[in-house]
Amino acid sequence: MAMTHIYFEGGARNGTTVSWNVAPGADIFDDNIFRPPELYRRTTRVKVIGRIEYVVFRYDPSATRPGPRPQG
Repeated sequence: MAMTHIYFEGGARNGTTVSWNVAPGADIFDDNIFRPPELYRRTTRVKVIGRIEYVVFRYDPSATRPGPRPQG
């Protein structure tokens, strides 16, 4: 398991952070930290707080759940 640090931007969880153990290659949306998962999308940005780098997720009420990742 790898520790993933997440920063939520916008929406009900605006400005909150979470650290989560995610198995390498696992779909982060399957780990039940997003409620409901359809409303959060991963951005290409990161946010540094202290010495920790967070992956930025944005609240998007018009988003749909991402499809399966291509194998290979």
